[in-house]
Amino acid sequence: MKPHNYELALMTTLQVEDYLKKGGTMVLVPVGSTEQHGPYGPLGTDHLIAQEVCRRVAPELNALVAPPIPYALSILHRGRPGVVYVKMDSFMKYVQDVALALNESGFRRIVFVNGHYDNGPGVTFALRSIYDRFTPGTFAFCFNYWDALKWDEVGTYLGPEAGLHANIGETAVMMRINPDSVDMTEAVAGWPAPPEDIETDKMVAIITTVMPLPSSMAYISPTGGWGDPREATPDKGEEYLQMITKAVVRFIRDIEKTYQKMYSQLNA
Repeated sequence: MKPHNYELALMTTLQVEDYLKKGGTMVLVPVGSTEQHGPYGPLGTDHLIAQEVCRRVAPELNALVAPPIPYALSILHRGRPGVVYVKMDSFMKYVQDVALALNESGFRRIVFVNGHYDNGPGVTFALRSIYDRFTPGTFAFCFNYWDALKWDEVGTYLGPEAGLHANIGETAVMMRINPDSVDMTEAVAGWPAPPEDIETDKMVAIITTVMPLPSSMAYISPTGGWGDPREATPDKGEEYLQMITKAVVRFIRDIEKTYQKMYSQLNA
């Protein structure tokens, strides 16, 4: 039997069976979106980055990578050409079906690696509501890949100064993993403009304001971006990816350790 390459979609059932028989338990599920990333970035940015992160992380954790979930909670971008979004109830039910099927197949560690901000709560609450249906000893959870990073690590590529969406970080990563999908001749800076006289952290104020409203990006950023992508390069994308990969491996291991210690009675 040929050795596997960690990607579920490219493996045979015999290879998956062999992985499970040898004690493998973890599957990574990339979650993203199909939404505008300015006039310069591809619509699949979020799920393509999440998938690339999972591909890089998988060998370090002896985990398999499931096909990505590309359609999700992108109503924020409604009205832009090519944007595809699903409703919360549809999304949560889909996540639940995927998680339960993976569990039925034999996976006991099911990790949703999210690349689109809005999705996180939906995945987490979807999982919480089906925990009594998992095989005993199963641990399923979701996190945003940037949650694994420390702010002093990531500030160049993500945050108040670098922006959050279609910014230098996301654009650079896409230039690294799929350069033909980025059109830097159209790259332009785009920033939300909250009131100058607010005392609340401006990034927190913007996020809290836009999250409950559909089509919000059309109002806060005419370009569709939140940041300045013009200095993005493939080399910067590789640097950022290496930072993310190291951080995500560390994060997942730490979450596993925390679960094992705090919920040891469940695993007895």
